[in-house]
Amino acid sequence: MTPRDLVILGNINVDLILGPLDGWPGRGTEVLVEELQWRVGGNAGNAAAACAALGTDHAVISTAGDDLAGKWLQQQLPTGQVTWLPCDGPTSVTVAVTHSDGERTFITQLGHLAALAWADLRPHVPASRFALLAGGFLTPALRREYPEILTWFGRSGTQVALDMGWPDGGYTPGLRREVLCWLPRTHHLLINDLEALALTGETDLRCAVECLASHLHPDGTLVIKRGAEGVLLHHGGQVSTHAAPAIQVSDTVGAGDIWNAAYLDALSRAEGTEAAAGFAVQVASTAVSTSPRRYLAPEG
Repeated sequence: MTPRDLVILGNINVDLILGPLDGWPGRGTEVLVEELQWRVGGNAGNAAAACAALGTDHAVISTAGDDLAGKWLQQQLPTGQVTWLPCDGPTSVTVAVTHSDGERTFITQLGHLAALAWADLRPHVPASRFALLAGGFLTPALRREYPEILTWFGRSGTQVALDMGWPDGGYTPGLRREVLCWLPRTHHLLINDLEALALTGETDLRCAVECLASHLHPDGTLVIKRGAEGVLLHHGGQVSTHAAPAIQVSDTVGAGDIWNAAYLDALSRAEGTEAAAGFAVQVASTAVSTSPRRYLAPEG
């Protein structure tokens, strides 16, 4: 297999995006919304779509269900960058309900993601400089194998970036311990501010940052994504911030995943962490403010 700059493993599914909706309809009633989109989704899917648009040298390995949604999904990403493995049963679908304040709510049926397993993926994973493990809480079988996966990438010298998403039911003490055990072998922890607070049990973001940074790989970088406020970066004992530009938001679904892709794309081009973070802020801001979605601003 040809070595790649980046390998993406995680939850690729179909997103059905509806909205805006600010009040949940009562049981047995119906409500109309103005907007509908049907596109590649999931933490890993959004990152893969962004990498394809940015021209990142990357590989994606995933399963897809044996249904119409699965056939459609397999046609959406460049064939030379994706290895699709067959899976009996339905393809995972997420309904993303958007709200007028820019927030969104997700309802997911796991489908093929429930059986996504390292033993199936591993024979197809090429050597790479970076690996993104995305949406771990929506790939339960793969998540149980994270310790083995982290060890495998560590032995090959691959830097692992981790964005596990939000756990169904929130962070329990046992789940916090599980995630913290992954961090010593994680080079790039890419999460948002709410996840950082919930994962650590802290109420102050600065305390959460120090706690998480202390658990990371010695050369690790902690990224806290803060939406319109940009990102906070902790690397080499130093904390920096990268402000987001003022924009008119069109669609925030997948914003953090797009940020991840752009950040790793910049690192793969030998940019430093500060430059990579700044580039990622610009890419994500462009994406969430354009329809149809763009990832890079027009030149000139």
